[in-house]
Parts: sequence; C-alpha cells; structure tokens
Amino acid sequence: MPTILEVKDLRKEYPGVKAVDGISFLVKQGTCFGLLGPNGAGKTTAIEIIEGITESDGGSILYKNRPLDRNFQRETGIQFQTTALQEFLTVKETLLLFHRLYPNPANFDE
Repeated sequence: MPTILEVKDLRKEYPGVKAVDGISFLVKQGTCFGLLGPNGAGKTTAIEIIEGITESDGGSILYKNRPLDRNFQRETGIQFQTTALQEFLTVKETLLLFHRLYPNPANFDE
C-alpha cells in the first residue's frame, strides 16, 4: 500500500515545554491509524499541526507525497475529542463556522 501521510521529525515548543519532540510516522493508504501516548505526550498538538490549526516549529508533513495544501483539508475529516458548541461564539458565528466546512454550501442568508 502506498503511503498517504508521512510525518518527519515534527517539533513544537511552547515557553518551557517541548510539546512535540521530533516524532515521525507513516500512515499507509487504506489503514486505520491511532496516535497513542500518555497525557501530555503531544498527541493533540501533533494532530493540530497536521490539521493546520497549529504551526510547527520544525519537521515536515507530506500528504500523497506532497506538502500539505488545501487538498488535504478537502479530502480529510476530523473527529474532535469532544463535540460541543463554543460558548464564546454567537449563534451566527457558530452557523458560519459549520457553513464553511462544506465545499458548496447553501446561501447562508437563506
């Protein structure tokens, strides 16, 4: 099976904390992959970097042997740890957030 996702030497630091310390892994196309480790190991931070939510301090991520781009975001799905409406967002902001998740959404004003 070809490699669909390749993470090499991924790193992220916050003041006084190495959140992700040079992890590397491959995910083969058609497989189910789990990122396991104890609390504080950097799993969430690593996933957020892959998703494009957080910027890394080093390393590389390849999707289909190419650097991450919009195709990755269009072709992948994310399951959050917890699903809840964000208390700091208004109803309109929440609707806009979900509206923007779809490639061809209906007219928002309708």
